[in-house]
Amino acid sequence: MMMNGMRALPHCTKDIRNLLRAYNLLVATRDDERAIVGQVSRGWLQSEREDWIQLSDISHGVFATVRGREILCDAMMPDLDANPASIDLEPLLSQVPSSDKLVNTNSLAKLEPAIAAEVLLGVMLLGVQRYGNKRCGSSRLDNDVIIAAMVRDTVGLIDRYSAVLPGKCKTIEMDTITAMFGENISKHVLEIKHYHDDFLDAFENSTTHKLNLPRPYANVIAAIHGSQLRLVARAAGDNILANLDPLKKAEVRDKGIDCDSEFPERIWLDVHHSLTKAALALDGVDYGALAEPLEQSLMMAVGDVLEQPDKRHRLVGRRGKAVYATHNSLPLIESFNASENFNSIATLHVAALEMMQYLEKGRRKSACTMLGHSLRIAAVAENLFGESLEPSFAVTAVLHDVVEDGSRPIAGYDQSLNNIKRRFGGPLAAMVAELTDAESSVAAQQKAEATLLCDTLILPEQQYNFDRFTEMELEPTATHEPYTLGGIITKIIDTAISEEEGIRDPDVMSSWWRHSGIRIYWSYHVKGKVVRPLLVKLTQEIERYYANRESATSVLSEELVVGLRSLINFSLISSDNYAVQNLAIISDEYGLSAAEREQMIDAFFDESVDQARFETEIVDALLVEHRLQSKIRDGVVPAECYVALYTKSASAHPKPDSDTFIKYRAAALQRAKIARRLGLEPTVKADSRAGLEEVVSLYDLRKAA
Repeated sequence: MMMNGMRALPHCTKDIRNLLRAYNLLVATRDDERAIVGQVSRGWLQSEREDWIQLSDISHGVFATVRGREILCDAMMPDLDANPASIDLEPLLSQVPSSDKLVNTNSLAKLEPAIAAEVLLGVMLLGVQRYGNKRCGSSRLDNDVIIAAMVRDTVGLIDRYSAVLPGKCKTIEMDTITAMFGENISKHVLEIKHYHDDFLDAFENSTTHKLNLPRPYANVIAAIHGSQLRLVARAAGDNILANLDPLKKAEVRDKGIDCDSEFPERIWLDVHHSLTKAALALDGVDYGALAEPLEQSLMMAVGDVLEQPDKRHRLVGRRGKAVYATHNSLPLIESFNASENFNSIATLHVAALEMMQYLEKGRRKSACTMLGHSLRIAAVAENLFGESLEPSFAVTAVLHDVVEDGSRPIAGYDQSLNNIKRRFGGPLAAMVAELTDAESSVAAQQKAEATLLCDTLILPEQQYNFDRFTEMELEPTATHEPYTLGGIITKIIDTAISEEEGIRDPDVMSSWWRHSGIRIYWSYHVKGKVVRPLLVKLTQEIERYYANRESATSVLSEELVVGLRSLINFSLISSDNYAVQNLAIISDEYGLSAAEREQMIDAFFDESVDQARFETEIVDALLVEHRLQSKIRDGVVPAECYVALYTKSASAHPKPDSDTFIKYRAAALQRAKIARRLGLEPTVKADSRAGLEEVVSLYDLRKAA
C-alpha cells in the first residue's frame, strides 16, 4: 500500500505475529508465577502493587543487600554519588526512623515473574539461530521452535483473558496451541516436552552424557535451564527470600521452602546450576552462541558463589555478572544492530529483553507486572491489526514505559531516551519519546489536541527522519508535534489495558484507587483528555477515507481502516466496562440497593435520558448526602473527597461537586455517537447486558473475597 509517494508500510510477518501471540499467552497464564516459588496468591500480588512508602517502612534487613544500600544512598545522600558497598550503614540507619523520605516500591528487589525467563529464553535461542554454527547460523532452530519453547509450559494453565469471570476462563490445551500458532508449533511443543522429560530423567540418573537429542532441542533445553538459573541468581544476589514479609514467608513455607536459613536460595541455586551445567554439555548445544557466553558469565558467577557464599552480592547490581554480563554476552545483544532493523523480529526480542532488564521489579497498581502490561499492549495491537500492524509499532508498544518507569526514582536504574537511542536508533527512540510522560501533567493532552487539529494522520516516517541517527533530538511527549499513527495506537490500547486491569483487580488496588473519585478523575481528566481527541481524529479519518476512497489520497488502506475500526471498538467497550465498574463502586459508596444500582447504570448509558433528568432522577434522588455519611461512619468510605461527587482538594472540608461525574456521563454518550458514526455494534444495549453484568458480577466477587 503506497501513501502519497511513500514506501509501503511493512506488514507484520507470521513469525512476528506468533511472537506477539506468545507474549500475550505468557501474560495471560504465567504473570502470577514468580522465580523459585511458582504461582503466588492474590494476597502476594496485592502486596507487590506499586506504591510510595516511607523509607522507615522498609525492613533493616533489606538495607544490608546490594539493592537496599543503593536505595539508602539515593534517599539519604541524594547529592553524593557514594559507593553503596563501602558506606557505613549504622549512621544512616539511625536516621531512617525519623526520615520522611518516600520510596517507590518498584525500586525494591522482588522475585521476578516467570515470563522473564521465557523472554530471555527467546533471546538466547534467536542468538543461536542467527549466530550459531560458528556465526553461519542454525537454520534448523527456526522461529517455530523458539515460539514452541517459550509457550511449552502454558499447557494446562488458565487463560485469565479468555473471560471476565474467573470461573468461566478456559484452560490452555494442545488444541488451543494449534489454533493459535498452527500445527507445526504444536508439534514442536510436544517434542520439546518429550525431550525435556528425557533430560530430567537422565539428570536424576546421572546419564545426561548418554543422551542423543536432535540439535535444535538440545539448544532449547540448555536455554530453558540457563534462563531459569538467571532468575534464581538474581533472587540469590538480592537476598529476597530472607527479606520477605511474614505473610509471604508463610506462603513460601507452605510450598516447602525454608526462608530462615543464612542462604535460603542456595539450594535452588545449586540445583539450577547443576541442571544448566548438564544441559550445556549436551551433544548438539552450540558452543559459541550459547554455551560459551553462559559459561563465561552466569555459570562462572554462580559457581563462585556456591564455593564462597559471601560473594553472592556480586550476582546483582548494575554490573553484576549474573544479570548484566549474562545479557550483554548473548550474541543477539552483542552483535545484532537493532538501530538498522526497525521492523525485525530480532528487534522485538531485544525490546522485550530491555523491558525485562529494567522493569523486572516493576508492578502496576493492579495484579499485573510492568513487563506483562507492555507485552500485552503489543499483543493486543497484533490482535486488532493483524498483518497491517507495522512491526516497529509493536516494538514501540513494548518499550513505551521503559524510560519513565526504568528511571532511578522509580526502578532504581538509569534508563533514558538517549540509552534507547543508542540501542534502537533515533527513529524508534523518537517513537518512544512521544509516549514517554513529560513533567507537565497536561503535555499529553496538548499533544492529543494538536493531533486532532492536524490535517491528516501522520506516519512515523513523516515525523521522524528514518535515515538520521546522531541528529535526532528527543523530547518526552513534545507537545508541539502531533502523535504519529503508532503513538495513537499505543496510547489508546495502553489506556484500554489499564482500564482492563482496574476491572479485573479492584481488590488489589489500594487507598484512593479503591474509590470512585480518583478512578473517574483519571478516566475523564487524565487519560480521557488524551484518548477522546484521538478517537475523534481516527473517526474523522475513517469517514474521510470512505468518502474519498476512489481518490487514493489517504494515508490509510482498507486493511488499516479495518484495524482502526477494531481499535476504536476495543477502546469503546473497555471504557464502558470501566464506567460500569465505577458506577458499581459509587453504588457501594452511597449504599444503593441492587435495583437502584441497575437503575443508575441504565440511566447513565441511556441517550434518551437528558442531563436534567439524569441529575434529578439519579444524582439528586439516589446519590444523597445522608447515605454517603452513613457509609463514611461504617468505614466503607474514608472521607467525602474519595467520592466522585466531591471536590478533590486537600481541604478538610471538600464540597459537593457533580461536574466531573456529569461530564463523565457525557463522555459515555459521546462514545455511543462514535459507534453509530462508524456503524459499530453498540457496547451498551438495552436488550443485551450480559457483558456489563459480568463486569458487575466480577466486582461483587472481588469485593466479597
